[in-house]
Amino acid sequence: MENNYLLSIDYGTQSVRALVFDQHGQLITKVCQPVEPYFSQQPGWAEQHSDYCWLQVCEVIKRLWQETNIVPQQICALALTTQRNCIVNLDNDNNVLRPILMWPDSRTAEQVPPLKMWWQAAFTIVGMKRRIDYFQAEAKLNWVALHQADIAKQSAKVCFLSGWLNYKLTGQLKDSIASQVGYIPFDYKCRCWAHSNAWQWQAIAVKPQQMIDVVEPGELIGEICPQAASACGLLVGTPVIAAGADKACETLTSSAAAENVASVSLGTAATIAITQSQYKEAYRYLPPYPSLAEKSFINEIILQRGFWLLTHFIEQYGSEDVIEAEDLGIKVEELICRKITHVPAGSEGLIVQPFWAPGVIYPGPEARGSIVGFTPSHTRIHLYRALIEGILLNLRQGLERLQRISPSPIDTIRISGGGSQSDIVMQMAADIFNLPCERVQTYETSGLGAAIACAKGAGFYDSVSTGAQAMVKIGQRFEPGRDSEFYQILATSAVKDLYGHIKPFYKQMNY
Repeated sequence: MENNYLLSIDYGTQSVRALVFDQHGQLITKVCQPVEPYFSQQPGWAEQHSDYCWLQVCEVIKRLWQETNIVPQQICALALTTQRNCIVNLDNDNNVLRPILMWPDSRTAEQVPPLKMWWQAAFTIVGMKRRIDYFQAEAKLNWVALHQADIAKQSAKVCFLSGWLNYKLTGQLKDSIASQVGYIPFDYKCRCWAHSNAWQWQAIAVKPQQMIDVVEPGELIGEICPQAASACGLLVGTPVIAAGADKACETLTSSAAAENVASVSLGTAATIAITQSQYKEAYRYLPPYPSLAEKSFINEIILQRGFWLLTHFIEQYGSEDVIEAEDLGIKVEELICRKITHVPAGSEGLIVQPFWAPGVIYPGPEARGSIVGFTPSHTRIHLYRALIEGILLNLRQGLERLQRISPSPIDTIRISGGGSQSDIVMQMAADIFNLPCERVQTYETSGLGAAIACAKGAGFYDSVSTGAQAMVKIGQRFEPGRDSEFYQILATSAVKDLYGHIKPFYKQMNY
């Protein structure tokens, strides 16, 4: 019986998965547990009860023992990866004070902590005041301080979902450096909490002593405690290793820290990212995030609403497609991918700007989604294709930005996330990026990334980078095809200028 398996727990937006890998990167088995992403007490709010999240983790691990041949004795170590920027407030006894603020939550703070005059002057001089204002408004800790002052006062510690789940597993309130992605006082260049004199401590309603300990990916968080063992069946003393946030794990798996490869994630959120050994900003004052790879950074451009858009439009307008897919015994996304092959590239002039959530710089805080070019001949199938094209075309614009700071020409795209399961989407990506697009051996790339960090912590490899090179295998490769030339014209003409033309209208709508 193999006793050297690595267990990855991947808590995503739509599901939590228990994934068992060997030290060579082979996925041995997995169990998937659907979850309720969040509940909304008011429009734009997104919260989830902490006990619910812990229960889902325990349930998926227990199902692993019940539904597969894996037994707890075979797990030599485990690592956790979760969706990022989900805020947890804890009291002196590490009890959760309020529901977790999940990442899709769009509430903002109307009043924020004042910055010292010299900081205000400095940010005004360098043209950063609006970005700092946005940073402060988006920081959910500022909203809590403003609207739930009693909760803020009782908060002895503040962490992300990953840190709290690590605590439930080990009794140690620790997290990975590569999980610290959000509106928090973190020094991304130094890979640690900001210096006590840094402006972030003035900008956000939190103090240095409220932050939890962070460790490098591949290092020990702690060991499974008796309470966790009783709740989920893991053996007491099983090592829990630091990994990173879901996108960081995906990027490690997709690029294996190679500087000529861009990582694209086609999940609920869609991202394009590169890994670099030097700290460089794709946009001024937009920091790259810590990579799981040693002394490396991830420059990322994100669409907060990525393939969520396709799911959303299916829910709103695709009931006929859902019924047809059920009759055929396939997923509705698979059916739609079959149907969009009958729509020509460019969706016969229908263009989607996929900005259903605003951004910091591109798109800016004023952004909204738009669909341009409808004619009487367009159907919902045209719309489905236009949605996918819109996401990929905007990621292509992100690639152009990343190329400017990349030390090596980017000549390959590696794609992960739910969208990568479709050969049709993969070919569309190759055509739109005009570069070869590859999948790795599994679309469970977040889980594999966590397993790589876990393998380093378990002693199989001397570094996370070495583990990535050994455990990641290239799967299918898609070369640019006959539609590539058309997409290059579309990307450099109508699509490139569209946001700039509509931006003044967005600003009028929002202000």
